[in-house]
Amino acid sequence: MKKISYLFLALILAFVTACGVTPEIQPVPEDLTLPPADGKMDITFTEAALNTANPSVVAATGDAVNVSLVIKKTPESDKPRIMRVFVTDKPNYRGKTDQPLFEIKLKNKDEQTQTIEYTVSPASGKVYIHFDVYDNKEKVTRKTLIVNISADGQIASWPNIVLGAQSNAAGSRVASATGDVYKVCDIDSNMKFIDITYAAVGSPTVKPTFMSNPRRAGLGLGVVVPATNVDCGGSSTGGGTATYFVAAPATVDFATATDAIMGGLTIAATSQDIAIEVGKVYAFQNARNKKGLIRVTAIEAGTGGKVTFDIKVQK
Repeated sequence: MKKISYLFLALILAFVTACGVTPEIQPVPEDLTLPPADGKMDITFTEAALNTANPSVVAATGDAVNVSLVIKKTPESDKPRIMRVFVTDKPNYRGKTDQPLFEIKLKNKDEQTQTIEYTVSPASGKVYIHFDVYDNKEKVTRKTLIVNISADGQIASWPNIVLGAQSNAAGSRVASATGDVYKVCDIDSNMKFIDITYAAVGSPTVKPTFMSNPRRAGLGLGVVVPATNVDCGGSSTGGGTATYFVAAPATVDFATATDAIMGGLTIAATSQDIAIEVGKVYAFQNARNKKGLIRVTAIEAGTGGKVTFDIKVQK
């Protein structure tokens, strides 16, 4: 019976070949849908307003979407190992390639904050950013952020940011793009986002001062985590990118400042630190060429003190 079947198949192939017809081989379509998220880690956005069923933001072409996630091990999961970020034009889909836009190796610790930046390229529609976090057992926990694309440049606003001076237990560094004040052990992996820091410096009079992170060493501030810190003692807190500060023009109203108004500010690349006062407004430009405003609302003086302020910045 097998011989008869083989002979029949050979006759069909001979007939097709004789007629000059080549059988068309249909490619097997690649499955680019998102794999099931079977992990049990606790993942939240640091911006509380995004912790909803369908989190979304608005951004224009060329805007930078910056988002931070707090990643925690739970009793039902292993420690986080790696985060892969996929950007697509539809939900539940990985896009035209299975390769992530970002792949970030995470620290072998139970809790950490990780920030990413995505520059919007489409002119309209929606973009879906899928954050896939794998634990040490390859289980995936997922968060998805929807970006609604606008024709107008957008700004981010962060009220009531508190930074501590060098002897204060509060964090002394913030990323204006996300409003996140970083824990000292999260500084290294998120250093490129940190653009405003605070300390009380100067001689003979100590003054409350905003500065870029690399400027801290030049002003005599320590750049190493104390050895008493059991999680990251001895690690560096120095380096980073330059941010330049000036006093904002008197004609600029912080409350009504827009993307266009901030884009028109003139900020010379000369000073990476500026002494500050309560009630004053200061302008800055970071290494990503985003301009912003800082309104100081309260200062507790001294090296053990703190500053409270509001931020507006271009996306």
